[in-house]
Amino acid sequence: MAYSYKAIIFDCDGVIVDTENISNHILRSMLSEQGLVIDDETLHSKFTGFTNKQNLINAEKLLGKPLPSNFADIYRQKFHAIIDEELEPIKGVRALLEKINVPIAMATNARRQEMNFKLDKIQLLERFALRFCVEDVENGKPAPDMYLKAAAALHIDPKDCLVIEDSVAGITAGHAAGMTVLAFCETLNKNIQLAAGATQCFDTMEELEGLLGL
Repeated sequence: MAYSYKAIIFDCDGVIVDTENISNHILRSMLSEQGLVIDDETLHSKFTGFTNKQNLINAEKLLGKPLPSNFADIYRQKFHAIIDEELEPIKGVRALLEKINVPIAMATNARRQEMNFKLDKIQLLERFALRFCVEDVENGKPAPDMYLKAAAALHIDPKDCLVIEDSVAGITAGHAAGMTVLAFCETLNKNIQLAAGATQCFDTMEELEGLLGL
């Protein structure tokens, strides 16, 4: 079944750029060193897709004590060292974007400098002329603020917008904004995504093309 829509709003990490696995691996490893071992469900429900600030808060709650003061800095250093060398677009995303002929936007919990760096690195910065990040709203995902701001900028009613997401935080945000959310489940559990508010899940960008009627 192809969905009806007038605009599409994409998440960035794990949907456009292949960074989610990298960030999750680094975070999991660093938290393990602090004595916090997290399973897949906790990783995806408490950390994936949230802001770095919220991840630190969630980690300290689970750990029961503060993290080292330099934890965030070390995480960022490790993350950027890897993406400087290994950053790639999600398989099939270039072909997908070339076929879309409705307005698109990006909404990400990343900071602007990081978002722009990633898109420029994979040569998709110009394709996303309309970009929104955590610095543009009072509340990042899972709040709906960013998606509502994107819809307003597109001059499209939220109910006519499709959201392409992968994380629980992002799916929750899109659903709360009154939008139809399609979830990329390459590395995440479909049941978790559906419970968060996804209308349908897909495994590949080629499958998404079919859902979009491309």
